[in-house]
Amino acid sequence: MELKSAMEAATADLDVRPGFVGDVMAGGRRRHTRRLVALTAAVALLAGVTTGVVLTDSSSVPAVAADARLTATTEGDLSGDRAFISEAQALWGRSKSAGLRPYDNVTEFTGPSNVFWAANTPSGPAALLAQAVRVGDDPSPRVLVGLVAGGGVVQRELDRGQESGLYRFGPDSSTYLALGLGGKVFWSVNPVRGPDNRLSRTWREAETGPGGVAVVTARQSERPVFVRADNPPLPQDFGSEPLRGRFAWRPDTAFVPHPGLGWSGRQCASDSPVEGPGWPAEKAPSPRGDLHQRGLLDYVVDWDATGEWSVCAWLPDGRYAEVFEAFGELYGALYEPSGSFSAPLLGGKAVKGTPVVVPLPDGQGTIVADFDGRIGPQERIHAWLAPAGTKDVMVRHGDVSSVVPLS
Repeated sequence: MELKSAMEAATADLDVRPGFVGDVMAGGRRRHTRRLVALTAAVALLAGVTTGVVLTDSSSVPAVAADARLTATTEGDLSGDRAFISEAQALWGRSKSAGLRPYDNVTEFTGPSNVFWAANTPSGPAALLAQAVRVGDDPSPRVLVGLVAGGGVVQRELDRGQESGLYRFGPDSSTYLALGLGGKVFWSVNPVRGPDNRLSRTWREAETGPGGVAVVTARQSERPVFVRADNPPLPQDFGSEPLRGRFAWRPDTAFVPHPGLGWSGRQCASDSPVEGPGWPAEKAPSPRGDLHQRGLLDYVVDWDATGEWSVCAWLPDGRYAEVFEAFGELYGALYEPSGSFSAPLLGGKAVKGTPVVVPLPDGQGTIVADFDGRIGPQERIHAWLAPAGTKDVMVRHGDVSSVVPLS
């Protein structure tokens, strides 16, 4: 009861359902030690603590028999290199928290790790490992899969039923390992924009070797994209779901500045014609999805492919416009008052330190944006819809003003 009282006092200010600590402590004594570990992790997570969680090893919990990688014989041209395999397992064991995020909530390694693939790659020797783990107080073990290369754990993925199976590594991040996972993997680089402004991609199948692992080399400047499917996507199909490895999501490091213009948030260049959030009435606009569907915007895979800002505007003819940044260029779309798609916008390069200028079709004016700037004769903050025929606009930052040409 002393431990229960202490825990209730420690969590008194947290939003936890009534009886939480008591329920946790009410488990059978035969699981006492394991539940203390799970409780410690839960309290740390609730309190916002994301470091210092102790992950334990255990051999008392059976492995996940359904995943053959936990016991499979090592495949690859380094399968006979016992020294390398042992080193990979040692690095994996010493770096239990590497590649895990707080919401993964892995509290226990419940079985031995297994190197199911080890081979030489263009970026040096690499190994893929699998291990059964405990997630929170879930009685069913999960599978943790990851890559060891370059003297450390590069990436880990907790299999939650929809495994990506894509790993990127190397000094220039140009080596990919793609797991077949019982299917085919297709990949493409260097999209081409045609005279009609539509993009197209040439796809090829990634050749999987022993263990169902494909090794692919592609520079980031080539915009590599991977898709797992029965057949390759059509050249102008940009609606397929691309594979996104751990590297594709925003880094965990706090305060990482976003590349591109570096702006964040959503601002409007003109005022809504109606009060409240009821516009558009029938369908919310989705510029990125609509441009993907029409082959005008490339696959967005890496976290830094798009900016974190957008500018909206209600136009004189009743339509709605939204502009955003992707791949260092300006994109957007026009929508009818009903919310249906009207026309695409391709605005050219996004240049850091320079205001965004996007001319609109059909004499609807020009969107001018410069976050934290005061724009136009009324000094509207962040963004302004300049009327048709406007030749230039004044933009002020503090005591410094500049004239931005619009034509």
